[in-house]
Amino acid sequence: MANYFYVKAGGALTVNDDTPYSSIQASSFSTLTTSNYYPDIYTAVTAGTKTSPATSGDYILCSDLHSTSTTFAGSISIPAGVYVISVDDSNGSLYKPGATENDTGTSNQYYLNNGVLVAGLDLENGDNVLRLPDGVTESAARVIDTKLRVDTTNDIAYYSNVDGCRITLVNVDIFGNSSTAYGFYVVGGGHLEWQGGSISTITDLFFEFGASGGATAIITGVDLSSITTLIPSYASSRDETLLRLNHCKINGSVTLPSGYLKYGQRFEMYNCDNGTDDKLYRFYIADYSGTAFNNDSTYVTTTESWYDGSDKSSIEVTTTANCTKAFPLVFELPAQYVDLATNSTITIELVYDATEITLDRESIAAFLCYPDGTTAVQANWITSGSTVGTGNYGIDPLGSGTALHTSSLTTGSWTGLSGMTTATVGALELNTSGDAGQATIASVRIEVYEPNIESGELFIHTLMGVS
Repeated sequence: MANYFYVKAGGALTVNDDTPYSSIQASSFSTLTTSNYYPDIYTAVTAGTKTSPATSGDYILCSDLHSTSTTFAGSISIPAGVYVISVDDSNGSLYKPGATENDTGTSNQYYLNNGVLVAGLDLENGDNVLRLPDGVTESAARVIDTKLRVDTTNDIAYYSNVDGCRITLVNVDIFGNSSTAYGFYVVGGGHLEWQGGSISTITDLFFEFGASGGATAIITGVDLSSITTLIPSYASSRDETLLRLNHCKINGSVTLPSGYLKYGQRFEMYNCDNGTDDKLYRFYIADYSGTAFNNDSTYVTTTESWYDGSDKSSIEVTTTANCTKAFPLVFELPAQYVDLATNSTITIELVYDATEITLDRESIAAFLCYPDGTTAVQANWITSGSTVGTGNYGIDPLGSGTALHTSSLTTGSWTGLSGMTTATVGALELNTSGDAGQATIASVRIEVYEPNIESGELFIHTLMGVS
């Protein structure tokens, strides 16, 4: 059975007082009186001589009017499985964000042990704000409707340096009292997921990202417009990392990651732009083998916009010397609805500079996984690339020279090709007639195996042709 520990500034209970409620209280804090609640979270969760300290399944419920600024006797360690929630001062059973704590101690932090939930609080520390416990691998915690205030230089909103730890932030706002504070420290295979919220004043998103085992960060619907450096410059030498931004507002001068030194490192950005340009379709992908990003200067003029707007765009592809059949540049085209029950062919148009690069069906290929026409859960695979043997869809690793499919466009169908010496059109064709499909949202994967493709040498049309 859960116990309920109530918190409000002015509470008279001490770390040695053991008087949790056995049921949630629907009355106001004025009814509880100061002798029935703790003055701060530190006092509530510190075991002292309590016979029944907070344990997994218990609740620390803070009045939404709770506000304290003091130096606690040490870091605040929230026991595993405990929920820390801001509640209505007039009804202690109702969720209401607003409870505020400022721990002015310069070495104190809120440690969130495995399974902790923090909801509706406004937290500030003189050191890092939130931290998963040291020495405990694979810990996970969740924070919702919360404000994190980071004090000064090298202080961090969320810090984790233990293997496999995971934090989920939902509607969390991060405020820097200094521009030289940081958002996150995530290493050791750690995982950060941030859904909704903002970060302000701070200019560097990460203090450390990916050392000693890599890291993954997926950030969706967050205002990142104060950030000018997404990851530290040295992060390109770190272990396997993935930073993915979805529908985030970004700074117009932000430095997008590139120049990765390991194949396991990757940056993905979808539907992100600054508030001035306001192009929701913008995307950018970078890894060890190259980059793929939208180009608004080169595109097919004879077709409609590829999204519900007036702008036209193409995908410009560049590759590094690292790009090979073992380390291809891999990305997906914007998803598109196609009816493969009545159509059998998807065509992806492209244009390239034949003076600078040679493209064939062994150096670039499209792949599609689609639902079988009879059994929807059966996955059918098809590729535009050159394959060997029935049923194989891996690109021939020894072949070369198989011409790209014929394009239905001409170079005159494209605008923005003036920088090419020999503009040449081609296509990637996915023919499903040999294994019929159904209506589906098609996510076509492109793999590029050709190294040293430079800027302005290869563009892919964003709209798939269906016939």
